[in-house]
Amino acid sequence: MHLRAIFRFFAHLGWIAFLTLLTQIGGFIWLLALLAAFFLRRQWPLRGLTWVVFILLYLAATLFLVPPLARLNGRVPMPVFSNPQLRPESLWFCLLNRHYVRPDLRATLEKVAQDMQKQFPGAAIWYLDANFPFINGYPLEPHFSHSDGKKIDLSFYWTHAVSGAPVNANPSPFGYGLYAGPLPNERDYAAGCKQKGYWYIDLDGRITAPFISGKNYRFDAARTRELLRLLAEHPAIRRILVQPHLKQRLGLSAFGKLRFQGCKAARHDDHAHVELR
Repeated sequence: MHLRAIFRFFAHLGWIAFLTLLTQIGGFIWLLALLAAFFLRRQWPLRGLTWVVFILLYLAATLFLVPPLARLNGRVPMPVFSNPQLRPESLWFCLLNRHYVRPDLRATLEKVAQDMQKQFPGAAIWYLDANFPFINGYPLEPHFSHSDGKKIDLSFYWTHAVSGAPVNANPSPFGYGLYAGPLPNERDYAAGCKQKGYWYIDLDGRITAPFISGKNYRFDAARTRELLRLLAEHPAIRRILVQPHLKQRLGLSAFGKLRFQGCKAARHDDHAHVELR
């Protein structure tokens, strides 16, 4: 019994650490759920009571408590349902509280999303990971720099390989990992990074590969180019990280804001990393 109690203690400790890394608030909510379930179980000795309490508390905090508190920290949530031109790649990014940004970044993306409609009506901007709601410098794993409300990842555009019809959102179930890789006449920077020992450079692609076939989709250069051009021309944007072969292919070499992320970070030919000044 003593060993079982020790095991449960460390299991809870590990789960709290994981939830904290994943959602920022999840570890604290799990502690509250454990405490609440301890007292509620006397009246309702139900199996799985802790999980029920945790889910209810977590959803209540995420929907009603975190957004106003985040504003006190100078961060706001990205639109979830309110703006059809600026949408989350998956609701999971929002449920995990990974969609918070500075107000200026949200306003900038809303303007760029509006401008996209002039050239490509109906082409929404799809966002991925942004930042957590609280504490500057708090890491958003596995990213290196999403810690100050000024960073956000945006999806590229794709079409169906057979019909050529535009794809809504990113075909990858995770939002990451579907690469617009280099053509035969383009330099493969990711391969060069792997040769230097950065084995994780294409880890997203390896995770995604069992769930989706890249042969079914084509990189939409026209819409992606327009998105990157609008972002690069906006004065509020500091820099945009993309693989160099895409910068060259899309004819955006004149824009100094488009830069190579280097070998330490994951490759950026499945999404663009955008930073506010």
